[in-house]
Amino acid sequence: MIASVDQLTGYDLIVAADGLNSLVRRSFEGDFGTSLSYSANKFAWYGTTKRFETLSQTFVKTDLGSFNAHHYRYSPDMSTFLVECDPATWQRYGFAEKTIDESKAICESVFAATLEGHSLVSNKSMWRNFPWIWNEHWSFRNMVLIGDALHSAHFSIGSGTRLAIEDAIALTKALEAERDLSAGLRQYQSERKPIVKKLVTAARTSAEWYEKFPEHMKLGLLEFAYSYITRSGRIDDARLRAMSPAFMARYETTKRPLQQSGSKP
Repeated sequence: MIASVDQLTGYDLIVAADGLNSLVRRSFEGDFGTSLSYSANKFAWYGTTKRFETLSQTFVKTDLGSFNAHHYRYSPDMSTFLVECDPATWQRYGFAEKTIDESKAICESVFAATLEGHSLVSNKSMWRNFPWIWNEHWSFRNMVLIGDALHSAHFSIGSGTRLAIEDAIALTKALEAERDLSAGLRQYQSERKPIVKKLVTAARTSAEWYEKFPEHMKLGLLEFAYSYITRSGRIDDARLRAMSPAFMARYETTKRPLQQSGSKP
């Protein structure tokens, strides 16, 4: 186990793909230009034996607040079941004083209809706030960051693993194109950074939508769906109309009477 970057001497290049708590990044935060912040919502990451064939979500309002669950199958007989709630709901349920098992039991009760008799599986599933990691400088000396060590993208857009793999591909191509290591690392950052920044911006916009999801739940069904689909800014009306013309026709029909009633004679 690597306990210090001092153990990594003698290598031409150190690729830090060691996640959100990257030892390499934490050791040189000032040199990498690291920034760290947290989303307001609380979440706990569970598994379940209930099969969800595709990514889907359940929004539930209780007497003490609102919850959202992101669920999707990751193996033939297991699904991810990520539970999220706003700070006010988290406080009203007293989750800060609850054990992991007590929190799990509450979540199973809240989502009983969705789980259909299946239980949640905990793996030290503590309540957390999503961490936003960003680094202005992607390399320092002979060290380079990729994946979550470099940047984090909110789970609501589901791009974390894809971003890490694409980082590795971009780094490999840049190093192959340049004989000099420093030049290759500069090329990696200059070509890849604008792409990642665009995706991370979309992820932040999506996360901001979730921080207000109890308010969005007050909308009508079609308005809620429209708000959800367009939440990251990557899908506008024209694109949504091309992707799902029937949905947009229904949505625009519901909006038309409101627009007409609000118009001046």
